[in-house]
Amino acid sequence: MANIHCKTKVILSGENDFFGPGIFYLLKCIDETGSIQKAATKMEMSYSKCCKLINKAEREAGFPFLNRSNGGKTGGSSTLTDEGRLFIKRYASMIEEVAQAGQRIFDVYFHDFP
Repeated sequence: MANIHCKTKVILSGENDFFGPGIFYLLKCIDETGSIQKAATKMEMSYSKCCKLINKAEREAGFPFLNRSNGGKTGGSSTLTDEGRLFIKRYASMIEEVAQAGQRIFDVYFHDFP
């Protein structure tokens, strides 16, 4: 028999859903690589889709997640803003706490299943 377990997914919303696991991972990749393009490649997404996700998140959140420097011969770069860094740090803490709460609730209702 399958070992069932609980998975949680946290989506933050304003007027629209704007922040979840995908944009969270994208921003972390940008932070690691210093580049939207490199993060897009790592995530196997198009650069334009990444930009759309970031722009939507920034519009809904009401602040920029990134400081951007356009490309050219030397290439562009992107870094997290202070607000962006704080936001993803808080999101990471929140998803961990939600996962723990979800597991506790799951255990109440499914403790006797194999």
